Amino acid sequence: MLYAEIGSLEKLLNYWQGTEGRLKATERRPELEALMERLGKPPALTTLKEWSIKYQWTKRKEIKIAEDLEILREKTKKIKREKLHKIAEIFERIMNKVLKGLRGDYEPTISELKMVWEMFQIELGKPTTRAQLNTEPEQRPLTPEEKEHGKRVHLAVKWYLDNELDKEENWQEFQKLIEKNGKKR
Repeated sequence: MLYAEIGSLEKLLNYWQGTEGRLKATERRPELEALMERLGKPPALTTLKEWSIKYQWTKRKEIKIAEDLEILREKTKKIKREKLHKIAEIFERIMNKVLKGLRGDYEPTISELKMVWEMFQIELGKPTTRAQLNTEPEQRPLTPEEKEHGKRVHLAVKWYLDNELDKEENWQEFQKLIEKNGKKR
């Protein structure tokens, strides 16, 4: 446990001997202090290295970190669910007041309704503005295929402007030009 908390054998030994603890007294935690008292006199660094290998401290540290992360993820998910639920309840209450207001004398303002609607949308991960709806940029770079097609169109327009297409020999020349440029692809 101490190795998992501290992170390295050298720091663990310094902490156990008290030098690290004296230098950083503000960082000492009560649960570690109690453990240190139970452990007693510190062993040599080589002994700690042997124990680390024998009891797979590095692997166990990674497992503990993974478990701690999973606990944090679960707590975060729970907080998000509770928050979403509360916002959904508020939204429902305001909607009910709006419906009652239509039948009675209370009318919540549009800004109140809009604010709660936006909160609800944000919690659901949905967009609240038109700008957020457009996920693709309006302009994108051309693909190599599009560039090649553009070159061909440019050649065809240029040839057409330079020559008259109504003459058979020019038309055949145009076909050859297109085939020649197509083979370069």
